Amino acid sequence: MRVQHGFVSTRAGGAAHFLDFGGTGRTAVCLHGVTGHAWAWHDVAAELTAYRRVVALDLRGHGDSSWSAEGDYGTESQVDDLEDLLAVAGPGPVDVIGSSWGALIGLGFAARHPGEVASLSIVDIEPSFVQTETDVPERPRFFSSVEEIVGAERAATGSAPGPMLEVMAHFGTRPAEGGFVRKHDPYFFGRWPFRSDDRWGELNGLGCPALLVNAGKTFVQPDVMEKMRAAVDHGQPVRLVRLPEAAHVVPVDAPADLARELIAFFAELDGETD
Repeated sequence: MRVQHGFVSTRAGGAAHFLDFGGTGRTAVCLHGVTGHAWAWHDVAAELTAYRRVVALDLRGHGDSSWSAEGDYGTESQVDDLEDLLAVAGPGPVDVIGSSWGALIGLGFAARHPGEVASLSIVDIEPSFVQTETDVPERPRFFSSVEEIVGAERAATGSAPGPMLEVMAHFGTRPAEGGFVRKHDPYFFGRWPFRSDDRWGELNGLGCPALLVNAGKTFVQPDVMEKMRAAVDHGQPVRLVRLPEAAHVVPVDAPADLARELIAFFAELDGETD
């Protein structure tokens, strides 16, 4: 799989970095969660490129995308950057695949542009939260070796494949004096702005096919995902699947399982037999 890098100018005055994994057919854009990066979709994309052209975005403040000096990282600002990306990289209706915060960004985009979203895959997130923006778990900020980075990635997942941990470690950090630091704005060590979101209204108004994926080892409750499934069931194809052995960051922890469910979902949309 040959991966190409791209940048698009954003209305905020920065640049959004994305990965183009190639592939055939309609564009599928993949959106990672907070403190992640576009390479989280590497193994999933390797399976999907036989069915879709796969593009993954580094969210604002993450990976190789620009940081905001003003801390302008709300979900709606991330939707702005997705709009700017798709104006260049994804003509026509697209399949949006979002993990955690990425799914809320995808939901926001679908609400703004209902005719431009062929389907929305919501991977392990709830539309609203009891936690505040500053209820952020402690995470290591500095690493003295690559092995230490990989160990931290392993501790943050359940049973992620070893090569995927290497990908996350390599592309999720950068050299610093005496070691390595994470490749995202330090802002996210203290604040996760999406925790103020309430997107139930957008979910109820979703007018496209939807796939909902619930990990088994996660804070996302199965009964909430059931309510979400009911909220989006407006006569369009809707699937709710559970991956009992997966941890919250599903594209990293269980990429083969997630790819299998996405491929089955796309086969249904494309009128093929599972």
